[in-house]
Amino acid sequence: MNTYILNRLKRTYKLKGFKGVASTLFNYLGRKIDPKHVGELPFKYLFLKKRRYIKKFNEKYLDKLDDKNIIPFGNYLLKSDFINSDSIIYTFGVGTTLHFEEKLSEKYKCRVWCYDPTDCAVEFMRDRDYDKKLINYFEYGVWINDEKVKFYTQDTNIKNSGGSITNLFESSDFKLLQCNKLSTFMKMNNHSKIDVLKMDIEGAAIDVLNNILDEKIFPTQIVVEFEFSESSEFDEDKFNIWKNKVANLISRFRLNNYKCYNLPRYSHQPYSTTEVLFVRK
Repeated sequence: MNTYILNRLKRTYKLKGFKGVASTLFNYLGRKIDPKHVGELPFKYLFLKKRRYIKKFNEKYLDKLDDKNIIPFGNYLLKSDFINSDSIIYTFGVGTTLHFEEKLSEKYKCRVWCYDPTDCAVEFMRDRDYDKKLINYFEYGVWINDEKVKFYTQDTNIKNSGGSITNLFESSDFKLLQCNKLSTFMKMNNHSKIDVLKMDIEGAAIDVLNNILDEKIFPTQIVVEFEFSESSEFDEDKFNIWKNKVANLISRFRLNNYKCYNLPRYSHQPYSTTEVLFVRK
């Protein structure tokens, strides 16, 4: 068991005692082996080439968690001692869940700016009851230019399916939706800094993050998902291109004084993507 987990258990013991530690361990094992949490049979990734390659990449290029203050907020992890009521939080890619945004706004009473122009997000947010004083939602996407962009739909048979600018789903159907650069949103909101940036934008994060670094924007924390192709056929040449792009981006963040943490998740098909927490030191 690594140092990070031991420190988290020590912290849990101080706060909740032995019962808290036992509950934490039980939940951890449940998330790792329960098909309802994993989304498939446990350890299926061991038999899938794409998952094995992503796991190997994560272990080679990313840091292991080593800070007990990095804790869960909904379905992501953040360094909690870097967040307070004055924190400015941007999230891109709402989809059909607000767990992350609500956990942050409820705990710290801070405002969250959420962006997602896709049909599934628009309908979800229209029907969702949430604190509109703290959570601000806008029907825009983030990209490297201020323009309307093709969002390729995941499944035309699903009314409220998501979309991918990079055509992660290899679809021929798309919608033109308005996107802006992060710097444009910051100007619109009169913000000079960002404390937390979350991105789950279906394949577009590499381009967007390179643009952010080019424009000298350095959020204190960035939690992001890097997705490889959703095709059932694994193409090793395409994977190597993707791997090199992500590795180069990680190197750019290190040069700008960021720790680059691998975020292990045991739900939603482990190692189907690379999830990273960048923390500026």
